[in-house]
Amino acid sequence: MSEWWDYGLADFLLFSPRVYYRLFETLNSVWWIAVIAAFVAGLVAAGMAMRHGHRGNRVILVLLALIWAWCGYGFVWQYYQPINWAVAYILPGFAVEALLLLIFAARPLPLRFGWRGDLTSYVGAGIMIVALVVYPFVGLIEGRDWIQAELFGSAADPTALGTLGFVLMARGTWRWLLLPVPLVWCGFASATLWVMDQQVAYVMLAAVWLTIFSGWLDLKNGVTTRRLTEAELAHPPAASD
Repeated sequence: MSEWWDYGLADFLLFSPRVYYRLFETLNSVWWIAVIAAFVAGLVAAGMAMRHGHRGNRVILVLLALIWAWCGYGFVWQYYQPINWAVAYILPGFAVEALLLLIFAARPLPLRFGWRGDLTSYVGAGIMIVALVVYPFVGLIEGRDWIQAELFGSAADPTALGTLGFVLMARGTWRWLLLPVPLVWCGFASATLWVMDQQVAYVMLAAVWLTIFSGWLDLKNGVTTRRLTEAELAHPPAASD
């Protein structure tokens, strides 16, 4: 009889890559209207978040909250949880993330999204572009059909990945409360993809490290601890701020 330390990650994976990617084919076929709507909402939110200024902050947060709620229900709970026992332990995080986003949207001074021109902005924008534009085409490069594309807003991996970028593009006290859930999911997804020999696992892992480094850099430069004021919301500072 084997001891517990004889097991590896692959021994806990109860499905094949073929079964895993069939989930997205089913999701995209059955819920195609919701999938497209969520993806368009993500594009709109990303476009607003990358602009310089503060307009549309509450809209961005509400759109992201709806996306996390739909992703948690539409994909993770309905499709992914039945084939992966570990997902049940992370699934409540999707509801928590959606609730936090709504709380931030309801605050008198919500998070302010916008281009700041610093390294964190470049990292955040880069992660968002990868999640929204590049990630859906990874499957095509690997030979999968387009109907199995993993789209931001419905598929959990690009949704968590893109959310890291959104948080890095934001400024405001307590914004890091939005990071634990997507960071945990990215780490979990990276391990799962690595066991399935999918090279995109390194993209998820790199995003985690870049986010942590950028967060440390912002903390060091005082971006995290500086509270937004009514004056700043009314008159956004220059991009060099």
